[in-house]
Amino acid sequence: MTVSHFIAEARDPHREIMTIFRAWVMDLGAHVQQKISNKIPYFYFYGPLCYFNPVGEGIDIGFARGNELSNEEGLLEARGRKHVRSITFHSVAELEENEETLRHILNEAAILNEYHFKRKKQKSAHA
Repeated sequence: MTVSHFIAEARDPHREIMTIFRAWVMDLGAHVQQKISNKIPYFYFYGPLCYFNPVGEGIDIGFARGNELSNEEGLLEARGRKHVRSITFHSVAELEENEETLRHILNEAAILNEYHFKRKKQKSAHA
């Protein structure tokens, strides 16, 4: 199953929320890869970046290195997880109200991943 197929099979508002968020993730650039992992859509940018997961009446949007993000707006929740931080959206309106903050979180997560990727690459080159 592809991410496109996963989204197409979802009901609204899940489908709309996932379509919009996916577009924002893909705006990060050509290095973004997407695939189904653990039965949900996952996005990669120099490593695991984020995912979305239908939960109840909403879509949980999670960030793999969420514990390392600044989370200035306090949107991301740990929910007992060591690394992942996420937020659940129940409507397109709720998602769009937080667009600026979510795009900021996405950009910060992408920069963090690229930094860790390049740092790891430098360490292996010097080893």
